[in-house]
Amino acid sequence: MHLYLRVGLVTLLLILSPIRAVAGAFEDALEHYKLKRYPEARLAFEKIIAQEPSNAAASHYLGMTLRQRADDRAIEDALPWLAKAAELDPKNASYLTLFGIASLQAAGKTRSVSDATRGRDAIIRAIELEPNNLDAREALLQFYASAPWPIGSRTKAKEQAEAIAQRNPTRGLFAHVLIKTTEKKYDEAMVLCEKSLEQNPDFYPALAELGRLSIASGAKLDRGLTALQRCLKLEVPFGQVAHPLIHFRIGTLHLKLNDKIAARAAFTTALQLDPKLKRAADALAKLDS
Repeated sequence: MHLYLRVGLVTLLLILSPIRAVAGAFEDALEHYKLKRYPEARLAFEKIIAQEPSNAAASHYLGMTLRQRADDRAIEDALPWLAKAAELDPKNASYLTLFGIASLQAAGKTRSVSDATRGRDAIIRAIELEPNNLDAREALLQFYASAPWPIGSRTKAKEQAEAIAQRNPTRGLFAHVLIKTTEKKYDEAMVLCEKSLEQNPDFYPALAELGRLSIASGAKLDRGLTALQRCLKLEVPFGQVAHPLIHFRIGTLHLKLNDKIAARAAFTTALQLDPKLKRAADALAKLDS
């Protein structure tokens, strides 16, 4: 082999070696994440970012890993990394969607207008990139339906509901559930929930909402209870109600059904899963008073 060619090959291998190492490390970190080994995933992604700060995928998954924690600071800690991923890869609709959803969740806790508008804008951009992105459209619908005027808009919420229904009938039904709920038309919302579940019995958002509607309306308590219990057997989709809050809602329904023993057990489980879930702590304290 010619000397220059040999030197060139050696140089190329030296250049590619760190790239391969990062790629292998990322695959290992992603495997930890997929297997829900979140502490290991966090350390692995942090090491990758220390070596390659502009790695958008590692930033995104570090944010998603932090988001899995069941505590009050999970969203706050995850948000900067999700934002960084969206900034590094601004044409990645998935990164934009998940950053947008997390921003809206943060705004819901802190009443931050800046978080709300950042989240909205990221989700709108995601839809522009991928018009069939139903997760983004549902998040935007909920934003428009629940946000106060002038940033909220019933008209824009209904536009998103129609766009979702055109692309997926099951999710389209649930999109209209969200609108009926914001209008406090609980009976109509529950009917639409059931129609959505006829098409997909394990559609987590409809199950969780059916339980919440049972609490809000005081109707069909047993049906709401079975819907929430089904949620506990399913994986929680990103942005949906987590299992600690599902347990709290189950406890609330048990109270409405005059079963204080079952209610106490549900509230206790909710607190075990999320020790900072104040609603569950308050409910237990009230039972003990």
